[in-house]
Amino acid sequence: MISFVDDTELKGYEQLTIQQGNDYEGNVQCTLVRLKSNTRRKTAVLHVHGFNDYFFHDHIGRIFFDNNIDFYAVDLRKSGRSILPHQKMNNLRSISEYFEDIKSSLQLIRQLHEGQVILFGHSMGGLVAALFAADPKNAALFDGLFLNSPFFEQNKDVLTRKLLIPLVANLGKSFPNMRVPGGFSKFYGPSLHQSEHGIWNYNLLWKPHVADLVNAGWVRAIYLAQKEIQSGKRFTKPVLIAFPQKSYANFRWNDRFMTADAVVNVKHIRKYAKKMTGDVRIFEIPDAVHDLFLSSQEPRNQAIELVFNWIGEKFPLSDNKQEF
Repeated sequence: MISFVDDTELKGYEQLTIQQGNDYEGNVQCTLVRLKSNTRRKTAVLHVHGFNDYFFHDHIGRIFFDNNIDFYAVDLRKSGRSILPHQKMNNLRSISEYFEDIKSSLQLIRQLHEGQVILFGHSMGGLVAALFAADPKNAALFDGLFLNSPFFEQNKDVLTRKLLIPLVANLGKSFPNMRVPGGFSKFYGPSLHQSEHGIWNYNLLWKPHVADLVNAGWVRAIYLAQKEIQSGKRFTKPVLIAFPQKSYANFRWNDRFMTADAVVNVKHIRKYAKKMTGDVRIFEIPDAVHDLFLSSQEPRNQAIELVFNWIGEKFPLSDNKQEF
């Protein structure tokens, strides 16, 4: 018996804790979240968040549900609702650890829904979802893939990317708990959160403006995953990749952070997305921020319309309700 309980963060949502056994820190869990309803849609999506992140996108969950698609989100292990007292937030040694959370979530969704299941991945979650989806062993678990500003390369200078990161990644094999500098622009969070320049409200303990130092094990896991995706992957299911038209960086705040990607270099996404083969579509959205679904109204609506049009073409939604 699958028993969701009231969500601890979002009114009108419910959550399910999925126990994932033990790892190098002890007990591990992930958390599946969805809107409460007595009527479910046949088609469903699973959203996978990025680094230093969790699911709080109430507006997106409701838009999809109102358009005949059930919206599920997984808070990955050691993130958001899933973090436990004995764990370091975002701690990671292999990207395959997240595969287990995605696999468990998709298997459960498959049990609950008769129609198509579409995998969404944002930023680091886009990197993880892309590698998960490219593995033929996972093909039966999902029907399509949407990548929202995927994290295909570190947004660093050439010297850091070519020399320093590989060095730290190598050290991460023997010293996975060594703390190292990392993270992204300190202005990305303030551009989103309503306490600063943005309009969104979320838990700053789970999505702080400045992330804690990462472990060398995390650097190694991400480095190896990015090298794998950069080699080019073939997909047997339809893929939609969307990201902002431009990136922006500065040492001081200004309003340009509100209309560009302050986390990744979109040139990297553009470069490596073009190396993917299969039914792959690539779109760039003007004035969007790193998480397309947290952009200002016009680019956000453009991103939502893009995704719905793609889903409508690839996965027609007629007669899309089922009673529970």
